[in-house]
Amino acid sequence: MIARRDDARWSFHRVATSTHNYDTGSLFIEEDGTWKIIGPIGTGPQALGTGGEMECWVSSDRGTSWVKQRALTAGSPRNHSYVRRPRNAHPGCYCYWADGDADARSESHLYFTNRAADKVWRLPYTMTDEFAAPQLIAR
Repeated sequence: MIARRDDARWSFHRVATSTHNYDTGSLFIEEDGTWKIIGPIGTGPQALGTGGEMECWVSSDRGTSWVKQRALTAGSPRNHSYVRRPRNAHPGCYCYWADGDADARSESHLYFTNRAADKVWRLPYTMTDEFAAPQLIAR
C-alpha cells in the first residue's frame, strides 16, 4: 500500500498483494516523477514465508495506479527480501537485498540491481581475495 498526503487528506492506494507481512521492498521516486517499488511481490519457493521473488512495479500517477514492469528473479531456491536503498546510490548498484529459506536454516546470498532494474547480480558467497566480481544472474 502507498499512503500519500494530498492537500488536507490522506489517500491510500494498493500496489500489489504479497504473501507475508514482513515482505520488505523499497520505494524510489525518480527525477522524472516516476514512482518505482522493488520488492518481493512475486510468490517464492517458501510461499507463506517472508519474502518471495523480486519484482519491479512502477507508477506514473504518484502511486495511484501501479504496473508490474518486470520480474527480477524467478525459480529461486530461497525467498528474497529486505530490499535496501543506498543513499546517493550509483545507477549500477541501485538497491540490494538478501535471500534465505523462510522455513529452515539456510545459506544466504546478497544481490543487487541497477537503476533500470533490468539486470541482477549476486555477490560471491565466499571471497578468497580482497576484491571479487559479482556474478550476473539475470537480464
